[in-house]
Amino acid sequence: MKRLCLRDGHPSAFSLIELLVVVAIIAILAALLLPGLAKAKAAGQSAVCKSNLRQIGIGLNQYTTEFRKYPLAAAAESVSGATTLAMWDGKLLAMMSSNRAVFVCPSYKDAPSWTNNVRLPVPNPSYGYNTVGTGHYPASGPSLGLDGGSDSMNLGKATFLNETQVKSPSDMIAIADAQPSPGGADRDLDDLFPVNLLAELIKPRHSFGANVVFCDDHVEYAKEVIWVRKTDAARKRFNNDNLAHPESWIN
Repeated sequence: MKRLCLRDGHPSAFSLIELLVVVAIIAILAALLLPGLAKAKAAGQSAVCKSNLRQIGIGLNQYTTEFRKYPLAAAAESVSGATTLAMWDGKLLAMMSSNRAVFVCPSYKDAPSWTNNVRLPVPNPSYGYNTVGTGHYPASGPSLGLDGGSDSMNLGKATFLNETQVKSPSDMIAIADAQPSPGGADRDLDDLFPVNLLAELIKPRHSFGANVVFCDDHVEYAKEVIWVRKTDAARKRFNNDNLAHPESWIN
C-alpha cells in the first residue's frame, strides 16, 4: 500500500488540531456511553439483590412451614450453658444451606463480612427484618410486625408471632434493603434495632429505592419515598393485621 505524500515528498501525518479533534470526539462518546454503562451495572446489582431477597423469602417460608411461627428479631438462647443472642438472619441461614453470600447486597460496596458469631452476633450488613411494623422497638404490647413483641431477652418468656397471624402474606413486608446496624462490644439493642424497618430503609442504594420481599416470598422494588409515605395503603403493608394503625405513625 502506498503512503500518501505531500508535494515536497514527505509522508503525510495528522496535524495537532486533527489529533485534538479525534480526542474530543472520543471524550464525547465516552461521556455519552458511561451513564448508560453505570445504569446497566446498577440494574444488574439490583437484580442480584432481588434474587438474594427471593432466596431469603423462601428460607423464611421454610422456617414458618417447619415451626409454624416467625423467628424473633433477636432472642436470648442457652448454648452449652452460656446465654447467647440469636438473630433472625441466623435462624434463616440454617434453611439456606448456610449461604451467607445472599445476605450481602452487591450495591453495598463497603459491606463488612458477616459471621453472626454466637459470642458477639451482629445482624447481616444489608437487609433488615420487619420487627415491629409501624410500631416502635421494643414493643410494649403485641407487635405489629413479625416479632412477637415480648421480652425476648428473658429465656423461656418470648412470644412468637404464629404463621396464621399474618392476615395477608402477599401484602406484608418481611425483609428489605436496610441500613447496616453498627457492631462492636459496646452496642445495645437500640443499635441493633434503631426504630423499625421504616426508619432503616436504605436511601442511596438502587437509585434511591429499595427491594423488598413479602411474607409470601415475592419481591418488589419501589423508590424509598413510596415505601415510607404516610398513607393507609403504604403503612398497612408493614403490619401483620394488614391495618394502617395511624396511631403508631408518631414513632
